[in-house]
Amino acid sequence: MNRPPAEFGRIPPDPLRTFGTQCLERAGMLADHAEQLARLLVDSDLRGVRSHGTRCLPGFCGSISSRSVNPRPEFRVLKETDVAIHIDGDGSLGYAPMMMATDAAIAKAGVKGVGVGAVCNIGHYGSAGHYVRRAMAEGCTAFSVQGAFPQYYRSNQDKRAAHYGNPPICFGLPSGTEPPLVLDAATCILADYQRGEEFEALEEMIPAALFKSMGYTAIGTLLGGAFVGMAAQLSREVETRWKGSRNGGLIWVMDIGLFAPAGEFRQGVDEMVRLAREELIPLRGYDEATLPGAVEHRFEEEYSREGIKLATDHIRSLVELGQELDVPVPWSQ
Repeated sequence: MNRPPAEFGRIPPDPLRTFGTQCLERAGMLADHAEQLARLLVDSDLRGVRSHGTRCLPGFCGSISSRSVNPRPEFRVLKETDVAIHIDGDGSLGYAPMMMATDAAIAKAGVKGVGVGAVCNIGHYGSAGHYVRRAMAEGCTAFSVQGAFPQYYRSNQDKRAAHYGNPPICFGLPSGTEPPLVLDAATCILADYQRGEEFEALEEMIPAALFKSMGYTAIGTLLGGAFVGMAAQLSREVETRWKGSRNGGLIWVMDIGLFAPAGEFRQGVDEMVRLAREELIPLRGYDEATLPGAVEHRFEEEYSREGIKLATDHIRSLVELGQELDVPVPWSQ
């Protein structure tokens, strides 16, 4: 999914943000939330993470217009301390309330060294990397995960254990001169589209990897679900009204100078990234060994300069969305 498309067009990021904002507003989302969400979706496209970019626009516009999620939420702070904040997302998509919690956690980490933000009663919050990268930009390292209650999918009936859940998760560590180290992924070792006998054979070939995958999924789902209040009666009441709001989200933020000088920490990240690139034997089928975050960094530089590579079917879906919502496409076709 997130490899560069074979057939594509290049779209400049600014017109894509404008188009996304207008579509989301036309669907019924609050203007500031629409601008923020469009920016984050285009950020994913810029990093080559097509699965969580503007490809999601038609689905999100549909969820908003159908009122599966709350288009005009009123966020509430349920609890706040010197180092933590807990926010009720009021049935909205997860992006705006999760970014609100992230900014609060960053501010707390700036004072106390550590900050934790939690959000309940939200829909999908997209790539966990959005919130971790926001913290990294402020000189912090962070971890984020989205979960649900009582499990990530509504039912495990007839699902193979190897495909158990797939909550988004991210760890991020800022660097100095090298690309940052950002593990922005999901917990299941198998992607949603990896199904069939060839993948089922892995259950006997590498069972340890799949057991780890199941463990990551269970822990991530609970940290982003029950831990942030998704087992509460309030959450069941919100989901009754807004069917797409059965998720929660969590972010832990730490100042990179909490234990050692920030400069030394960044040098440590630089050295690890460099040594992996220069000394490791690449995986079969790849020309180089890079740690997570390096490829996204490379795409972001290229796509910011030359335009984002979007698959032709992706561009077609955006044009059709614009026609449906009466939003003109602001790039040449």
